[in-house]
Amino acid sequence: MDATVKRKVRSPKSARPPPLQPVEPAHESDGAHLELRIWLRLLTCATRIEKALNARLRKEFNTTLARFDLLAQLARRPDGASMSEVSDLLMVSNGAITALVQKLEADGMIHREVDSADRRTFRLRLSQDGAKEFGRMARRHEEWVIALIGELSPVAQSDLLQHLTLLKRRLDKHA
Repeated sequence: MDATVKRKVRSPKSARPPPLQPVEPAHESDGAHLELRIWLRLLTCATRIEKALNARLRKEFNTTLARFDLLAQLARRPDGASMSEVSDLLMVSNGAITALVQKLEADGMIHREVDSADRRTFRLRLSQDGAKEFGRMARRHEEWVIALIGELSPVAQSDLLQHLTLLKRRLDKHA
């Protein structure tokens, strides 16, 4: 009695199908929409720049970026601005402005005057000392921004500004 041994025939390695490769997403990273990635990158860059500027303002001038921004708005308006105008310009609540104004007023950087057109409201203005100190801060702020963004080539800076300007115009239509 002959026993027949059946063996499994192995196919050569070259005949094996290649291992499955992961399907590439339409975009890099985790496949998120490009628009979402752009938004997140813009947010990240803005946050990092703000943190750097805030840290430098605190270290060199013992102030914050929020106070600097309020002073900048008043520096552009020699006739002053109401609390509501400043809150609109800075895109924050009136309550947030109140705390900033109190601190800056206590430090002698700004003063309030009764509005001659509407006695119920106050106009905020830079004091002489505030204007002088803001000038010093503004020069340093400009140097810091140039240092942070200046690592991009002039062409890259120009392209970025052009694209962001276009984006802002489109966003303004949705506001």
